[in-house]
Amino acid sequence: MLALEPKTHKSKQTKLKILSVAKDVFSQRGFQKATVKDITTAADLGYGTFYLYFKDKKEVFYALVEQVEEELFTAAHGGSDLNRDYERGISSYRALRKDLRSILQSFKDNDSVLRFSRELALIDDDFKTKYESMRARLIERTRQILHKSGLHSVDLSIAAVAIAGMIESTALEWAKGSSQDPDLDIERVLPTLTKLYFKAVS
Repeated sequence: MLALEPKTHKSKQTKLKILSVAKDVFSQRGFQKATVKDITTAADLGYGTFYLYFKDKKEVFYALVEQVEEELFTAAHGGSDLNRDYERGISSYRALRKDLRSILQSFKDNDSVLRFSRELALIDDDFKTKYESMRARLIERTRQILHKSGLHSVDLSIAAVAIAGMIESTALEWAKGSSQDPDLDIERVLPTLTKLYFKAVS
């Protein structure tokens, strides 16, 4: 657990600053090479202040992973609130496109954290559990969309894993920058990904 749960506005802002700066430091130096000193120097904070909130760099990175997990699949960050969108009569295609845009952009915005999480998951059980949790949320969200689509001719659990895998691999490839097409942007990725998904469930 964190050394200190911030209660005042100032302490909450300090914690957010550490997280924001740490994200940049990890992106530039990598998780293994980055140090607490790198983070405190970049944030213009003392060692003591850092340790009020986090016990080490692993804990601050773990907090970043949790932050990213919340950003990736929640309506508050631009995703589709599936039940509300369907109730409002928004077409399943539009709702799906909205949801995929949010997921793709989140992968792009958090590319370094997700990349290092995948690497750390191979050697650290805590990060393996957290990364599997993120994937499970994507799979479950996909299963919910499939259920809403009325697709009953396939095993929804298997279909959700397959389609979520397509979304994840496409998002990761786009986020890191495609070697085949460096100028590939979300407006080109989104229509094709949405059509592939929509065709699969319709």
